[in-house]
Amino acid sequence: MLPHGERIAFSLRTAGVPVAVSENFEAVIEAADRPVVLIGHFTAAPAAVRCAQTRSGLAALVLISPVLGMWDGASNELADLMDEVGFGPALGDLPTLWLHGSDDEIVPISDTRAGIDRIRGSAFEEYVADGLLTDGEAVTRVLEFTRRVI
Repeated sequence: MLPHGERIAFSLRTAGVPVAVSENFEAVIEAADRPVVLIGHFTAAPAAVRCAQTRSGLAALVLISPVLGMWDGASNELADLMDEVGFGPALGDLPTLWLHGSDDEIVPISDTRAGIDRIRGSAFEEYVADGLLTDGEAVTRVLEFTRRVI
């Protein structure tokens, strides 16, 4: 799991799921002794997608309220990464889950959908919660998804 997902990581750990939160996710992926599900939350999502676009070996990808497509709050560095993701390849057959809240005002779903539609692969699933996506709902969906695809 990439940074910005600490609350969800805590909830996953509480559910007994081994979780590593790190900016150096490449090292974590290389050192893993079990299938890796990369989770990108909020502004960490573009890095997670870019990793999935440029390497093999991931079991699945989960994007939680991701900043993809357009976002007014993006720094120049984040905007550049979002462009790389948008012009990169689709995710192919990598199992991918996108979670978002319909009323998210920080990351409007319409702006994110533009980016999601560019990367959507053949094994893509989405869940849009009515209102805001809660941490509990996100964890439940992540667990259901990973149990099915791994």
